[in-house]
Amino acid sequence: MKPKLKDVAQAAGVSLTTASLVLSRKGRISEEVKHKVLEAVEELGYVRKNRSINSAATKNIGIFQSIDYEWGFIWVFIRPLIEEIDRNMRALGINTVLIPIKRSDTKQQILEKVQKADVRAIVSVHYGNAQLFTALEESDIPVVVVMNGNFQDTFYSVCVDDYQGAYEGTLHLIKLGHRKIAYVEAERPDLPMLLNDRFIGYRKAMEEYGLEMPEESIIRFELSDREELERKITAAFKKPDRPTAIFCLDDEIALRVYFILENLGFTIPKDVSLIAPGDVLDYEQHYYPQITTMKINTTYMGEIVALMVQNRINHNPEDLHVLKIKQQLVRRGTCRELKQLQELRNRQ
Repeated sequence: MKPKLKDVAQAAGVSLTTASLVLSRKGRISEEVKHKVLEAVEELGYVRKNRSINSAATKNIGIFQSIDYEWGFIWVFIRPLIEEIDRNMRALGINTVLIPIKRSDTKQQILEKVQKADVRAIVSVHYGNAQLFTALEESDIPVVVVMNGNFQDTFYSVCVDDYQGAYEGTLHLIKLGHRKIAYVEAERPDLPMLLNDRFIGYRKAMEEYGLEMPEESIIRFELSDREELERKITAAFKKPDRPTAIFCLDDEIALRVYFILENLGFTIPKDVSLIAPGDVLDYEQHYYPQITTMKINTTYMGEIVALMVQNRINHNPEDLHVLKIKQQLVRRGTCRELKQLQELRNRQ
């Protein structure tokens, strides 16, 4: 069996990335480490494949696309990302192949799909599987993980700055005079870091202004349980000191909250302000209410991903292992300044 790069790294006592950097003559690697890697190469008889864009036989890169029902709503959101990756790669003569996957797929099943697609690199959007990614890297198929912060310490990643988005989104409500701000989230098993970062961003803004976060104002529910969400929203808004604003985990959840509040007789934004990160909804469609968001620029993200893939194929790893994209406030009319703050400003 021919030795692989992982065998060289193991023999030299270094990481897979370090071994790759030595052989591609990139990065700042000590002479001692270089010597160990090159010595292992010679002892094992390792021959490195030429993966440059212009030399490889296959002209495909793969994008993992979840086809699970619960991720169906996300297509509008990630389509600009995929289109931008495709546009940039086609300019280099590289085809983009969508590889459909399910959460129930085994590592071996996905590896077989990758093999059939005959790709030279993988972009994984949201989906995460450390064992799978490691197996691909060891097979000389570089991986770039997108919008999943769980793997940013292990694999090349392009992420959204979820902490910043939640912090600035909550801060926007606070600066409008809101002091009772509820937080609504649903568990997304594939993205625990997203939940963690967005809640910490919300909490940081609240704590900076000394605002209370009573237990009933932190609303968590099962994504598939609409009745649970309705029950908890109803309980929170029946109290005399009800919230005047809500920060939601994403605007798909904000859409659910919007209609629940309407059914309870509340008007947005007159009675309740609403904000969420995302733009996972297609706001060009007339049937969606226009929700104020912390927008994630997926087109720009696609451009960055394409560049990272290109560099990885050519053995030119970036100095930054992880790139984070900042969210931008998009006002669509679901947040308003509280009356007392308006009156105070009018008197000044």
